[in-house]
Amino acid sequence: MVLPQFHRLLVLCGALFFLISAAPGEVASAETDCGSSFLAVFTPTTEGNTYWPEVHRAMAAAADDLGIGIRFFEFPVDDRFAKSLEGVRLLQEDPTPAAAIFSVAFGQAQPLAVAAHQRGIPFLIQGPLFPGDREALGGGPGQDISSWIGTFQEDEEAKGFFLGQALIEAAEARGRYDRDGFIQVVGVGGDTSWFGSRLREEGLRRAVEDHPRARLLQTVPTRWTPEEGRLMTVRLLQRYPQVSVIWAASDQLALGVLQGIRSMEGVPGETHFTGGLDLSRVGLQAVLSGEFTATVASSSYSYAEMVVYLYDYLQGIEFFRDTGREFSPRPYGATRDNAEQILALQDVYRDVDYRLFSKHYNPEMTRYDFALSRIPDLVGEDAEATKEKHQ
Repeated sequence: MVLPQFHRLLVLCGALFFLISAAPGEVASAETDCGSSFLAVFTPTTEGNTYWPEVHRAMAAAADDLGIGIRFFEFPVDDRFAKSLEGVRLLQEDPTPAAAIFSVAFGQAQPLAVAAHQRGIPFLIQGPLFPGDREALGGGPGQDISSWIGTFQEDEEAKGFFLGQALIEAAEARGRYDRDGFIQVVGVGGDTSWFGSRLREEGLRRAVEDHPRARLLQTVPTRWTPEEGRLMTVRLLQRYPQVSVIWAASDQLALGVLQGIRSMEGVPGETHFTGGLDLSRVGLQAVLSGEFTATVASSSYSYAEMVVYLYDYLQGIEFFRDTGREFSPRPYGATRDNAEQILALQDVYRDVDYRLFSKHYNPEMTRYDFALSRIPDLVGEDAEATKEKHQ
């Protein structure tokens, strides 16, 4: 069953949720005011990003329901080192965040972690971390830096594999072989300063190795922008005119890939096959239109999950006794068979009562459960009853 879509103004704790676009050299921030206690969230950003705004909205909705403030600080990928210093300064200023989440690239984790630890701020790191960064932080959460209470990371290799497999199978179904009987594959990768980009490409390589008639010709790094996706696609198709699979490391890159395919007189979904790794709204819509073959990622609710964990931790509940210190949400692969259902589930993010996920609000809860299949039950009578109970 497809759930109806709900359209609401996003009003958080009585204050309008707003996103300030960053001028060059500034940190963009979005914040909600639920009193003095707030979470600080540090994430990257790129022009035309299709992923992080959706994640931020889900996290803000969860914070609103739980009654805690949340502030977002975004760092452009082309100036991450300078901006990480700005992040350290923000952590050192008053008011002090109650807790923090860091999504980091190479070299950023240690200064942010040390700054948070010095001020007694518990934090989660969204991985994966480069091995050297992990070693510099003492090897893992709960070890040398006690304020590092957990690591959240999607299975980037598995995501890259699923997308590669789906694209190769789609090309095979259309008979898009080269003159030697092989399916030619290229990849438009992400920013290599983030370790997850490498893992995504490892997944692509595994998908190619698993198929006896597929060949990976080349992957190219980018800074995640659609324009780079378009430009790299044109160059790759000029170099390898028999390519039929163009794997992309994000949905916004895949949007650029679509433009590149069309500029070379190809037809997405017929002559060439692409998709991304965000499970974003625009990506899901592209799957439904037949332009993307697939989009793969954990849902935006996975980030609301982190908000719940931090909130419960601040109430004295050690979530990691249930989840472990390092946890990885399930990735979902959206194809035309299920994209409409996933899109409908993600569109009702504001109608979910996130207190139903919290052990603080539900002391009888034995284990956390953030499965996407639970969402329909959390926008119905149970959610309304919980809201009335805690008002």
